[in-house]
Amino acid sequence: MVTPLRLLPSILSIAYLLSGSLHAQEVLTAPNKNAEPINQRRAYGNACGPASLLNAFQYGDKKWQKAYTSVQGKDSRSRIRHVIATWGNKPSKHIKGVKRWNVKQGINLLDLTDMANEMRSAHFLPKIKNEILTLQSGESRTQLLQRSHSRMAKSLKKGLPPIISIRRYAYRYSDDVGQKSWWPIRAHFVVVIEIPKKLPKDSQSFKIRYVDPYGGYTRTGTISAATGDFIHSPFLIANFPHTSVGGYLLKNQEKSELSFCAIIGRW
Repeated sequence: MVTPLRLLPSILSIAYLLSGSLHAQEVLTAPNKNAEPINQRRAYGNACGPASLLNAFQYGDKKWQKAYTSVQGKDSRSRIRHVIATWGNKPSKHIKGVKRWNVKQGINLLDLTDMANEMRSAHFLPKIKNEILTLQSGESRTQLLQRSHSRMAKSLKKGLPPIISIRRYAYRYSDDVGQKSWWPIRAHFVVVIEIPKKLPKDSQSFKIRYVDPYGGYTRTGTISAATGDFIHSPFLIANFPHTSVGGYLLKNQEKSELSFCAIIGRW
């Protein structure tokens, strides 16, 4: 049957509306998706961890937002500085003789998790976990992709957008080993605020929307089971074209890959 031309606009409009509603059903989104991103650059260049904690709490549901609204301050600068002064300046339980956060190196995954749990405990919120997402024995890269998606999905469903750790690896010569190999050069924390609700078993990648505290932007990227140039990588690849982690540390024509290494959240 041939559709009359006069009916095409209305049919296309209906199709567009249907596709929009299907899209809404197919994704998991942070409860407070219209929050204003915290910008770490207003305070310190290496404050992505504390800034991501604030973003995770404020983009969460009402119970998790309590951990955000209780932080003293009226803007990104004052809130980040309060978080660091109150929780970041405590001694690390994992690295002897150093504080959790410092201005040169920022903070590691374990210390950031400790900070998150101290911030939430005053509000009687559930315990926050972390996990390093590497290939397990007998696990395929597509299975690791599924496991990683599952961790993100569970945290979003529990009302807390997960914080993920991404790390730039560069393929460079090392005097220590006498040959070229992959070396970590810079890490960064961002907050995931949207992912597909379900992931087909044969999926090789999935798109995410995330909050990058470096500038306070909402970005889109892809988590991939591929390894790129990092052939023997135990991690998934993070294709984040708008987030250049450690890009300025790369030498001319040096190969590099951005890896998705770990997650902090609720599952």
